[in-house]
Amino acid sequence: MTDLIEQFFNAYWQPGMKMVFREEVPKEMIQSKIDEDGWYEWKILPGRLTIEDYQKIENHFNVVLPENFIEWHRRYFFEDGDCSIIRLPSSLPTRPLEYLRNILDWHIPQKLIPQGLVPFADEGNDTGPLVFDLRGQLEKKDFPIRVYDHEYQGDLDGLSEIIFSSFNKLLECLTHYLIEKKTQKNFKILPDFFSIDPDGAGSTGRIYWENWMVMQRENFEEFGY
Repeated sequence: MTDLIEQFFNAYWQPGMKMVFREEVPKEMIQSKIDEDGWYEWKILPGRLTIEDYQKIENHFNVVLPENFIEWHRRYFFEDGDCSIIRLPSSLPTRPLEYLRNILDWHIPQKLIPQGLVPFADEGNDTGPLVFDLRGQLEKKDFPIRVYDHEYQGDLDGLSEIIFSSFNKLLECLTHYLIEKKTQKNFKILPDFFSIDPDGAGSTGRIYWENWMVMQRENFEEFGY
């Protein structure tokens, strides 16, 4: 898992990545002057959060987070977690668990959590949160991942099929996607998910990812990206 975490962050963060400046961003994360439009280059920093910090989140919201997700999230502080197809929860030293708290602290999670579904990230098309499916899985250290359509307001009819069999497989697929995206069209990369995660993306998640491919291809043909 350690190697997988490093591989992900090596693929995700690149020098020159920019964000709009906010007062809560610590100076040590800023790699450039803030330009006239308020943008600055940022860098990742070694994380300092403890397991106990995450246990407080779990206890407060009555959730269980996979050990490998916690290990990944606490490895670094990072300003942004937007991977295009998925937006992972960022972590600032000054507000380290704010994003994760916000994902868990609104009316839809309040309905999903008692049903064994724990939001932890956002779907790239703003469909709704990605959720860990804990139902019947509590003895495991990792959980399958689904998308929840927020328009269903907590009704389980809004729950997708499993799109990743585990958080490890999500990281593997995203790492591959981020690396290959530098040289390939995005819609040509997604089919690789089927072999990387045959029990999730390549099984129950196949239709979900095929729909993404169609959308990405249409965007490329119409807009050139």
